[in-house]
Amino acid sequence: MKERINMDQKRFRVKQINIAAFLYSSGLQLVGTTRTSGEVHFEFIPKDKAEKLVKTYFADDASVNPRELFARLNDLRDLIFSGGDK
Repeated sequence: MKERINMDQKRFRVKQINIAAFLYSSGLQLVGTTRTSGEVHFEFIPKDKAEKLVKTYFADDASVNPRELFARLNDLRDLIFSGGDK
């Protein structure tokens, strides 16, 4: 029997907007948002690359273009406050 693949297992979900902006500015694809109890979770692919980037973020070993970072942060804020889902 062929195993069914759950798309949530392939997505990296994060609710911290700063980390989401870092991932987005690092070239990951934002594939969706989930709103639960007033919180927004951002979903990125590929999951394995996101996990590696988060490790570099917390190890203070990450590097992104600052203008790109702030542009993506503004994009995410606009997404939250417009009420729209990706």
